[in-house]
Amino acid sequence: MKRLAGALALVILFGGAGVANADPRLDEKVYTPYIQNHVAELEVMRGQQVGGADAGVATTVLEAEYGLNDRVSLALIGSIATTPGSGGTFNSIGLEGVVYLGQIPKTGIDAGLYLEYKRGLNGGDDVAEGKLLLAKTAGRFQGLVNLIVERPLGVPGEGFATYGYAASATWRTVGNLRLGVEAFGDLGEDHRFLSGSLGAYVGPQLKWEGRPQGSPVEIGVDLGWLAPVGASRAEARSQFRLGVELERRF
Repeated sequence: MKRLAGALALVILFGGAGVANADPRLDEKVYTPYIQNHVAELEVMRGQQVGGADAGVATTVLEAEYGLNDRVSLALIGSIATTPGSGGTFNSIGLEGVVYLGQIPKTGIDAGLYLEYKRGLNGGDDVAEGKLLLAKTAGRFQGLVNLIVERPLGVPGEGFATYGYAASATWRTVGNLRLGVEAFGDLGEDHRFLSGSLGAYVGPQLKWEGRPQGSPVEIGVDLGWLAPVGASRAEARSQFRLGVELERRF
C-alpha cells in the first residue's frame, strides 16, 4: 500500500512539473481493472473548468457498459463539449472495452487493459486510446493508477501519441463512503516524454455507492474539486468533477 501511494505521489509531482499549459483531461475518470459480470451500468460524468481563462469550458461524457463475463466488458460512450456562450456539441462517439488481466505475482496489484475507438463528430478527430489499469486494495485503502496513451487517426504521418494519467487514493470511512485524493495530468508526447507541455489537476475526491431499499438499482456518486498545479493556474482557478452511475445486475 505504501509503495503504491508513493508511486501516486511521484506521478502527481511529474504531472505538475511542466511550465506550459496543462491538459485538463476533462473527459477522463479513474478506472478500476475489475469487471462486474452481467451488470449493466449507465453513467453521466461532467468535468468543468471554474474561473480563469478557461472558465466554463466543460465536457460531459455519457457511457453505457455491460459486463459480458468476469473478465470482459463493453461500452458505448459519447462526449459533449461545452464552451462559454455556446450550447453543448457532440464531439465524439465510440466503443470501449475493458479486459481484466489478473494479479501481478508477489505484488497484490491487479491489472487490466482499456481500449477505445472514438469517432470524431462536428470537426472532432478520430482517436484510438489505450490505458493500463492498475489497482491495489489493502483493508480500507484502494489505490488506482491509469496510464494513458492517445493517438489521432487522421492523415498518416500527421498524428502523434500523447501520454497522460488518471490516479486516485481513497479510504473507506463510514458505510460506503470513500474519501481521498485524485489527479489527472499529462506526461508528454512522442519524443518528448515527461517534457514539454506538462501539467496536472489535483484535489480531494468523495465516492459513495448505495442501493435504495427494495430497489434492484445501485447508485454511485463520484465528486471531485481539483486545483491546478504550477503554471496551470493560468488556465483555471479550479476544476469541478461529478459522476453519477446507475447499476443493475441481470
